Amino acid sequence: MEDYLNMNEKHKYNIIKAVVNGRKSKARAEVELNLSRRQINRLILKYKQEGRKGFRHKNANRKPSTTIDRHTRKRIVQLYRSKYYDFNFTHFHEKLQEVEGEHLSESSLRNILKEVHIVSPLATRRTKRRVAKELEDKADKKGLTHHEKDTLQGVQIVENSKAHPSRPRCKYAGELLQMDASQHPWFEADENDYYLHAAIDDATGTVVGAYFAAQETLEGYYQVSHQFLTHYGIPHRILTDYRSIFSGAHAPKKGAALEEQALTQYGYACQTLGIELEATSVPQAKGRIERLFGTFQNRLLQEMRLSGIRNMDEANQFLRDYLPQFNQKFAHPIKDSINAFEKLSADTNLNQILAKFALRVIHSGHTVRYNNQVYHLYDQHGQQVYLPRKTKVMVISTRNQQLFVSHKNQLFELIEMPSHQAVSKTLDIQEAQPKPKPHIPPMSHPWKAQSYQQYLKKQEYIKKKELVEVTS
Repeated sequence: MEDYLNMNEKHKYNIIKAVVNGRKSKARAEVELNLSRRQINRLILKYKQEGRKGFRHKNANRKPSTTIDRHTRKRIVQLYRSKYYDFNFTHFHEKLQEVEGEHLSESSLRNILKEVHIVSPLATRRTKRRVAKELEDKADKKGLTHHEKDTLQGVQIVENSKAHPSRPRCKYAGELLQMDASQHPWFEADENDYYLHAAIDDATGTVVGAYFAAQETLEGYYQVSHQFLTHYGIPHRILTDYRSIFSGAHAPKKGAALEEQALTQYGYACQTLGIELEATSVPQAKGRIERLFGTFQNRLLQEMRLSGIRNMDEANQFLRDYLPQFNQKFAHPIKDSINAFEKLSADTNLNQILAKFALRVIHSGHTVRYNNQVYHLYDQHGQQVYLPRKTKVMVISTRNQQLFVSHKNQLFELIEMPSHQAVSKTLDIQEAQPKPKPHIPPMSHPWKAQSYQQYLKKQEYIKKKELVEVTS
């Protein structure tokens, strides 16, 4: 095969041959080959002296100086399979140089191992799928060696990150609640999607709370929490969806302050009640609530249609009667002897605990801006309070729509500042009406600004620690 020419070499040879035989002119050859007259003359001379062989590249069939010989390649494969079989390729490359005295590039090493279908312990799922496909094709045509059979078996095993083995239920009712929200067109006459927030007890399968909302928000989870706290008590642990609790339409954008994030708000309420809160992004980790939504989509939707339910307000009212019937049919009864729910104490005020907190700064004019509204601060005697400009305070929005400010263990009510005076002191003749004194509840632990700020610092430390563990 010494006279074998590739396509370009053969094209050049045929044109020069035509010039030598008088079928083409040198000028024509210059145009077709895009070469100068001097280069054409050199090719004519090469044709006369060497013939066809002269147009073949001189490096053809010559092994590069960097070629790794067959013996070395075989030794590398044997070393990996016998001694370094659990090393990743980068680590193996380092050991080859430091211990085995083999000096080659990491890319060459990867190519050698790739040729014999060796897979790194750090291989991606995509790489494992590719290797599995190659070995399955080879098995159908030629059969596999015992090493290749072992490799095929290894890449076909389900990875731990994708394996979700069944687990038994928790022993006690209230030991674990699974909570999430399901997006679905829940109403027959309305094609829009709505969100059903729900919580289910892991041990008994009891639906302890459910609430419809237009979006998946903190308020929806607070509504569900109020239901199970008042009807069942305080659970030991709650498992929710890490992604969903941030993803509502009213959730802050990426990079928002920590105190504005829903998971932080809900976590602070859970900490106040002594509930362990755990979040996961794996749907299979909370299979109980996922299966509940599947059941609701096949049962609740039809029940609401038969009852003529057409909007969220009617649906939330319907749930009050439907959930007891559903639990009686599908859930195990909760027995007091194996019940981990802790009853709420008489002095527990859920309106204060299931509140929304936000850190703000006093503006000029001794006002606070919250939700695009401007507010004045008033004490328990109905007197306006004048805090210095740039004073940091914590705004508290309760479930019954009251607004307060916490500052240095003091609590003040927020009253919206009107854009215009309701009565003119100079032009209107009107008897002075005594201002009603605002009702300010006593300062309790969850409303202390210092407690909430300490919780935020703790959450920031946890997030930084998780980030370090991920990057290390």
